[in-house]
Amino acid sequence: MNKLLSTVAIMALSTMAVNAAGTTAGETINNTATLSFTVDSVAQTAVTSNTDTFTVDKKIDFILSHEDTPKHLIVVAGKQDAQRSFKLVNESNAVQKFSLAVSDLSSKTYDGKADSAVMQNLEISIDGGTTWAAGPVLTAELAADAELSVLVRGDVLLDATDGEVMNIQLESTAVKTDGTAEISTTGADNKASEDTVLAEGAGISDFDNTNFDGKYSAWAGYLINTPNLTLAKTSCVLSDPVNGVNANAKRIPGATVLYLLDVKNASSSTDATGVSISDTLASTLDNATIANVKQDDGKASCSCTNGVAYAGGTTATNSGSASQITIDGLSITKAKHNCVSFEVKIK
Repeated sequence: MNKLLSTVAIMALSTMAVNAAGTTAGETINNTATLSFTVDSVAQTAVTSNTDTFTVDKKIDFILSHEDTPKHLIVVAGKQDAQRSFKLVNESNAVQKFSLAVSDLSSKTYDGKADSAVMQNLEISIDGGTTWAAGPVLTAELAADAELSVLVRGDVLLDATDGEVMNIQLESTAVKTDGTAEISTTGADNKASEDTVLAEGAGISDFDNTNFDGKYSAWAGYLINTPNLTLAKTSCVLSDPVNGVNANAKRIPGATVLYLLDVKNASSSTDATGVSISDTLASTLDNATIANVKQDDGKASCSCTNGVAYAGGTTATNSGSASQITIDGLSITKAKHNCVSFEVKIK
């Protein structure tokens, strides 16, 4: 009886560049099978199959991440060009071009902090900060596994208040060389041509994008940490030429008036330093009699009482002209008052 013994060997004949992103798109993979067998222990001529050939399709995959810390950068009101750092990684199996756009995340919450203010003049740089553009910004073609550092900057409104939050979004979109968005090839697989498959993820769950939509976003934030100052001016009468030093003294010519400037820092997080106060006096006040110029920081409130000189604080230097009180270099402790006081007589 004849005996047929056979083995089948599969041979893959191709040139493939393999990296973390996988086999390069457009590569041709050729596979041929060989059948070897024997009859009555006699090796027979091997049988070779046809060559099966297909083209590796393009898998578009990428990640965008916020890189610098903290998640919310501490800034002061009026800060210009407040900068954040991101990283774009091309995990596709081919070179890929991207479009980058930055926007303010109005009313959205990032890392537990709800957006409550607007970041102005947002711009993007992909060359390390040499050039900036409002966007969208097109990248060069990134090689498979290549990374791109992306910087974003913006301006904080001058009237922003302590504790306000500004959240921003940087969105990357996979695009063709002409800048139009990449889309997945529809229909059945065509083994002879290079199809396109969007394969990027959705990012962190609170980001805007979904799986396989050709977009990937990362968020960053800013937190306002700035003094919130108010200034109020009051006065009491200490004495007059008729009643002397008395709670019942009146504001008649020759009377001494105590002026009190109440500087309040409503901020709960930041002291104010380098504060200057200027007060131009009315011509009916005798500038030559200005006396007892003081400042008293860290107070819960400021007040004065008729007939009672201000007892607190330390002597402050008046650098103003004859008709002006000017005090420089004041500090106002967070959530406290600085009581600036001085005495002057009515002409």
